[in-house]
Amino acid sequence: MFDLPPGPADGLPDEDATPDPIALDSLALHWQVLVGRDRRPTGVRLELRDRGDGPAVPLSALLDSVVRGFVADESTPFPHGLVLLAPIDGAMDAAMARWSAPRNVLLEIPAADLQDETRVRILFESRRQGVRQALRVQDTLPTRGRLQFFQYLVGPSSAVQWASIPVLALDSDTALRADAALAAGAHALVGWPICDRLASKEREFSPAQRAIFELVRLIQADADIQSLEKVFEAEPLLAYMLLTLANSVAFRRGAPTASLRQAVASIGYQRLLKWLVLILAISSKDSRIAPLIFTTLVRGYCMENLCIAAGRPQIEGDECFIVGAFSLLDMITGQTMSALLGEVGLPPAIVDALVDRRGPYVPYLNVVLSLESGDARAHGDVCTPLQLPADAINRSLLRALAAADAMLALL
Repeated sequence: MFDLPPGPADGLPDEDATPDPIALDSLALHWQVLVGRDRRPTGVRLELRDRGDGPAVPLSALLDSVVRGFVADESTPFPHGLVLLAPIDGAMDAAMARWSAPRNVLLEIPAADLQDETRVRILFESRRQGVRQALRVQDTLPTRGRLQFFQYLVGPSSAVQWASIPVLALDSDTALRADAALAAGAHALVGWPICDRLASKEREFSPAQRAIFELVRLIQADADIQSLEKVFEAEPLLAYMLLTLANSVAFRRGAPTASLRQAVASIGYQRLLKWLVLILAISSKDSRIAPLIFTTLVRGYCMENLCIAAGRPQIEGDECFIVGAFSLLDMITGQTMSALLGEVGLPPAIVDALVDRRGPYVPYLNVVLSLESGDARAHGDVCTPLQLPADAINRSLLRALAAADAMLALL
């Protein structure tokens, strides 16, 4: 999936891997997918904004907490794609001169910082520590000589005409602008339009897609393994993919898995559910859906994490995952959500959330959507009903980004 694999823990801070809850609690995060010229995800950009309701936290501590937050519970590896950290209003402190990060983490610097000699010296020392940097431009354009110290330029696609380094273009709010930015020579896009339906017309479900929906329903009903086995047996391609997954490095334990029943047992219902949702999403042949698939996985994992953080049982967490992971199926398939879910037999709470935006899972969905919007005030409003601290919400997002990365890596 990604184009810049680092070492498994290269550059991670040596101290206690637990993120500082005070630092994470002071942040409002906003994430965007980075999309390469082949229309596939190449990483993520994270904006870090000060929530403004507590004491100022040094930028080095904020960045450390975010980096550690990806792997805090050790359930997922550190993301393999680019991780572009973009502090919007954090004060640069002297400790930044000694800050280090994994090789695939880049620090986004606003062009205005180049006018401050103290900040320039700190940035220079940070580069000596191996921290790679990207320069964010708006109205003021730096000299070409300044650009040589940065790996990327973050700004409008028009910067391609004069920049001597790869451009990460911000022109991604519509499909037309996104395509134009890539055609103009942008190295990648920051963000991806999700308001344009990709499928030109509604399509009937294939037999394999219907089988996946049936398997999801059976797992939700906690059916026995034999019931799932019968569905897999009727779809040889799905059965082959299941056995391939069970024998992958991520799941294989000892002797090869040769039976469908053994494969289901070794993977487990919870992970099998997530894999089935992913397979359903990628069953479309449209090459432009990869960013949407990544987005739906992040939504699903983040909703599940939020639900568990709120003290709800795992079964509700699983249902939250389905809500998030199915939230863009209408855009991907060209069918209405009502048509997609009308004959599937999923629990009413899932259907209500996806079709009518009502029910117990909507507050979690609203929070997840706000993490994509970048509207700090709206984010604060939708977080209130969950009564979760900001650090729990931020941890949920960071772990979701890492989990989505790991899930796509299985394909």
